[in-house]
Amino acid sequence: MVNTSRLIIRDGGFLGSNTLAQGSAGSVTINASDFIEVSGRASGSITSSRIASTSEILDPVFQAIYGLPAILSGDAGALTINTPSLRVTDSGLITVKNDGPSKAGDLQINAKAILLNNQGSISASTASGNGGNIHLNLQDYLLMRHGSLISATSAGTGNGGNLSINSPAIVGLENSDITANAFQGRGGNINITTQGIFGLKYHNQLTSESDITASSQFGVNGTVDINNFGVDPNSGLVELPVNFTDSSQQIASGCTANTGSSFVATGRGGVPQNPAQEVRSDRTWSDTRDISAFRQTQALQSQILQSSKPLVQGTSWHRRADGKIEIVAALTGNVQPSLTCAAVPQI
Repeated sequence: MVNTSRLIIRDGGFLGSNTLAQGSAGSVTINASDFIEVSGRASGSITSSRIASTSEILDPVFQAIYGLPAILSGDAGALTINTPSLRVTDSGLITVKNDGPSKAGDLQINAKAILLNNQGSISASTASGNGGNIHLNLQDYLLMRHGSLISATSAGTGNGGNLSINSPAIVGLENSDITANAFQGRGGNINITTQGIFGLKYHNQLTSESDITASSQFGVNGTVDINNFGVDPNSGLVELPVNFTDSSQQIASGCTANTGSSFVATGRGGVPQNPAQEVRSDRTWSDTRDISAFRQTQALQSQILQSSKPLVQGTSWHRRADGKIEIVAALTGNVQPSLTCAAVPQI
């Protein structure tokens, strides 16, 4: 068991358990509170950086030196990883593998998010026995890019392993695959539970696209079961009342406009929009100081209007001595005075 905050394996590094003979490999448990990163290969080698539990056949030269059997009989051990973030990139590998006829171990990863990029892979494989099982339990997402792989396969007569993924979101791009394939045995079972899966599609065989396959080249294909649990769109909504409110009791009757009525607001300051509102600052300034002391009152003398001569319509014209034309009115003779009540004799 390994307990750490951060685990970084690079440049062909290895962490895990291994058996080279008859015994079974031990189980490995890794707890990393921050993250785990597995990336790259050894310089000048094809050996990938890896976390593994394997039953592995070595080169015949090493078998002769160490007296190792050519055929293994031990099982690969189980591998468990617990971390918030797991990144496997640049041909990095997390695997349980058995090169002999026995079964591969089980691989379980509990994380918030997993990133597989640039041929990073998670696998459980056997040469001739039954494929191991992979269980991925994620809280946020699984992202696979650029030829990444998750596989539980058997290359011989054994059946493909079972693969279980539980993640809210699964994204597979650029020819990244999820497989549970077999060669002569039955294909494995793939069970995916997610809110949404993007880029990956089910195919009977591997293609140049991002695939989900559970096939067998000479046996019976396995099954692929994708369970989409969607978010309930009604969750969190407030239930509205079924009975409608009587609008006649809620709307006040308006006042009808009468003809001949008017309202005039005069002055330079304007009026506010409601009685409790102050006059806006953009109104014109008005001087309200008392200037009665500076006023001088002048007595007005009544003027008696003198009666002027009444105007009479012109009836003719004549030339004056200075040569100008003047319009004149002919005088009427015997003009009767106006009759008044005082002129009426009393009876």
